[in-house]
Amino acid sequence: MVTKQDIYDAVDDREDDIVEFVQQFLAIETENPPGRNYRKGAEFLTSELIDRGYDVETIPVPKKTVEKHYPERADHERVNVLGQKTGKLLGPDIHFTGHFDVVPAGEDWKYDPYDPVVENGRIHGRGASDMKSGIAASLFAIDALEATGVDLRGSITQSMTIDEETGGFTGLGYLVDEGYVSSENTDYCVYTECFDSSRICLGHRGVLKFHITAHGEKAHGCMAHDGANAIKAMSDLLERVDTYEDELHTRTTDLPVTPPESRQADISTTMIDAGYSENVVPDRCQATFYRVLVPGETIESAREEIRDLMDESESATGHTFDYDEIMFAEPASVPVDCTISRTYTENILEFYDETDPVVSPGSDDQRFVVNDAGIEECIVYGPGLLEQAHVVDEFVPIDEIVTATKVMAASTADLIGLTE
Repeated sequence: MVTKQDIYDAVDDREDDIVEFVQQFLAIETENPPGRNYRKGAEFLTSELIDRGYDVETIPVPKKTVEKHYPERADHERVNVLGQKTGKLLGPDIHFTGHFDVVPAGEDWKYDPYDPVVENGRIHGRGASDMKSGIAASLFAIDALEATGVDLRGSITQSMTIDEETGGFTGLGYLVDEGYVSSENTDYCVYTECFDSSRICLGHRGVLKFHITAHGEKAHGCMAHDGANAIKAMSDLLERVDTYEDELHTRTTDLPVTPPESRQADISTTMIDAGYSENVVPDRCQATFYRVLVPGETIESAREEIRDLMDESESATGHTFDYDEIMFAEPASVPVDCTISRTYTENILEFYDETDPVVSPGSDDQRFVVNDAGIEECIVYGPGLLEQAHVVDEFVPIDEIVTATKVMAASTADLIGLTE
């Protein structure tokens, strides 16, 4: 048996190592899109896992699978990492998972996004909060637990995946499809995304991203009567989308989605592309949409509603419309009183006066574990600040990582029966 203070002390002893690990990890530029340096990131993580005594498997994704989901990026190698260690005694199988792809850094940084800087108790770099620090926390949590001298029970699995920022289908989704994560081999799962160390996340809303293209017929602008203006057809559809948006706002959830303004279904028109020249009637107009689903809705029902809107516009305008899907993610959520939720909440309260679970306004890879693998005992918990995700000069507070590491280590000890 071990005390919580023993665990906390073991984490504190590793703070410098945690910072060094995160800096080395952030220096590997794994931007997605397009999916650069995944092999280099996987090799770094494989080495770290082997050094810790894990049995490690690197899992490349077949090119045909990549082409199915990301045909324009199939030339970039996709590889995931999975490490496992099994204790001497029987116990639950606990799986930590996080993604190591990051969104493009963009411009206007004060700091070099891939030359991490430690300043004022923060580590700056692309992926600091979202979410390489989450992977660091889960690794060092098990390091600290083992350093107390206890024998692990059951198994600990650490998976590091790719492509979450573009849907996760070739990352954690692929691991679930191939049986690396299933209800047969996983009792508890923690997805280490950045919701800060003070709270757990129970699930997320869903999303459907798609293009609609209105078709017309080209004509010279001075003889517009010879053509059929695709922009006018799209205008009809957009008016119907506005009415549909009002209806969606009446579909709400009682789940604790944060911020509260996001506790409703929604749709946004996010891009418009049309026209060739100021004197040509356009024969096509493409609009891009972002449809958000609340738990209780389904992707298929959302698709049907969009098709109905397209059918109505086709009847009204005489134009044809094409639908082209970009990606989708079903909503997901787990009960607040499931075992892993209660265990993490109890350990968070060792560091905070209060904590309230949340549901994410956007989607993430948790859905693969909950919806596809059928594992209800799955929460999101990790360091990093949600508001730091995808921003210029992204950072993570060092004390965030340390606190989350302590909570992960203590919660693991509780789940496998090692604490006094």
